[in-house]
Amino acid sequence: MMNSDEEYEAKAKIARKEEQRLKEEFQLEEGNDTEPHIPAPPDGGYGWVIVFASFICNMVVDGVSFSFGLLLPFLVEHYGETKGTTAWVGSLLTGFQLGAGPLVSAVANKFGCRIACLIGCVLASSAVALSTMCPSVSVMMLVYGVLGGMGYGFIYLPAVVMVGYYFESKRSLATGIAVCGTGVGAFAFAPLVTASLKNFGWKYTNLFLAGITISCALFGALMKPLNYGVVEENVVQEKVPARPRSRTSEGNVSNPGAVFSSTLSITKRKGSVQPLARKDVLYTGSIQNLKEFQSRTSLAEYRHSVHSLNKPKTSKGKSFCNVSELLGDLLDLSLLKDAVFLVLAFATLFAILAFYIPFVYLVELAKTKGIDESQGSMLISIIGITNIIGRIGVGFIADFPKVNNFLINNICLVLAAIGVIIMPLCSSFATLAAVSVVFGFSVAGYISLTSIILVEFLGLDKLTNAFGLIILFRGAAATFGTPIAGTLYDYTGSYTIPFFFGGAAFAISALISMSAPCFRKNTELVDRDVSAPINVKEEKSDNVV
Repeated sequence: MMNSDEEYEAKAKIARKEEQRLKEEFQLEEGNDTEPHIPAPPDGGYGWVIVFASFICNMVVDGVSFSFGLLLPFLVEHYGETKGTTAWVGSLLTGFQLGAGPLVSAVANKFGCRIACLIGCVLASSAVALSTMCPSVSVMMLVYGVLGGMGYGFIYLPAVVMVGYYFESKRSLATGIAVCGTGVGAFAFAPLVTASLKNFGWKYTNLFLAGITISCALFGALMKPLNYGVVEENVVQEKVPARPRSRTSEGNVSNPGAVFSSTLSITKRKGSVQPLARKDVLYTGSIQNLKEFQSRTSLAEYRHSVHSLNKPKTSKGKSFCNVSELLGDLLDLSLLKDAVFLVLAFATLFAILAFYIPFVYLVELAKTKGIDESQGSMLISIIGITNIIGRIGVGFIADFPKVNNFLINNICLVLAAIGVIIMPLCSSFATLAAVSVVFGFSVAGYISLTSIILVEFLGLDKLTNAFGLIILFRGAAATFGTPIAGTLYDYTGSYTIPFFFGGAAFAISALISMSAPCFRKNTELVDRDVSAPINVKEEKSDNVV
């Protein structure tokens, strides 16, 4: 017969085998789990750090792009090229910043917004710094325009996505604060760049901008992903007799009936939520206005309905092979067959064709009116300030359920058209400043309503894909807008025709946009699936805005 020690060792061995079996079973369940727990976004806390990081990134990206008009005359003088040719440098920057959106989305969705933003900081700062050594405008187009634009695109989109990633019920407020960085960038960078150009020249100014750009890496590093599916389960194993600790003087084991219970704790970890796992991550309005939210009985139920968490991948060495697949998912070309989408796309094409003309040529226009360059740069700052007011004001109004956002969108386009047409007719700084206020407010309202209008006409399910295609249209328009205006100046010797061209483009955009309801079909009101099983219970928040 086995003595007590041998019997204990045998049972302990059986317990270890059982523990190993249970671990393997839980690992198998983890691999087959298709319904991971969907966590609630912080809606505050560290989310406000994300808002601050997004604010700074928006400020730098748009501050650099909006101040290119101040750099343009120095490049024209240095390279001896026409304004129409040299303007391609800045237009390629903004065009590739926007056009890179789908690629950036795929990379951010695969590797995270933090990695995407850090890539952008290195690429953009390197491109801007290297532009000081470009021997010709053609080379500068490639370095500063294409590479720099791609880099800024990798900074810009993660900054936009992360706010929607971290906020749900307070998203409208958080987004409003973050996008104010655009206006602050236009306001702050115009006088800074003007002073730098005046005192140090364009090359040192670009080095200065490159230094500011690389500093965004500090804020990009703050964009940590949200983790989900961390669940701890305790499993009580078979009771095993405890090893004897002492013996009596007679040699008997003390407490012979003592036993211990071994508890196996297994933690199941799923990973992190993909930035674009939520269908509404790019929606900048209040989720309370969404039909998908109104048809649900709780915030948790709504969250489950808009999430599309993928099964975690366990394969190694294939990180980059799925980016093209993700890119294909983001660019749903079937939308090009949708008449409503095409109307909205061509409307935004004409609007962005004119969008950057005042930012690039307004200071030069002011000089022809006898206005000092420092005062001229203040016009860009005025546009920046009113841009902040416009984004906050229109965003606040758009959150009211009974407000006609589409009407506001069209009014903004009409006001932008009037403002750009009037600009060359102004004869003083005061009148130019007044028109700049109108322009800054109107374009801010138009841009801030983009996702809201797309959801109203196409539905939330198509928002991500529609947004990806829309920014491609915007990127193409931004690429050609300012060079066309510069070429018109080269031929006419006056800024009147370029600004009239910009105003006409805004007016055409407004007319096309107004026709969108005529192409909408009644069947486009998407049926909402309210029958999906919900495993997570949560009361609808009272503070949803």
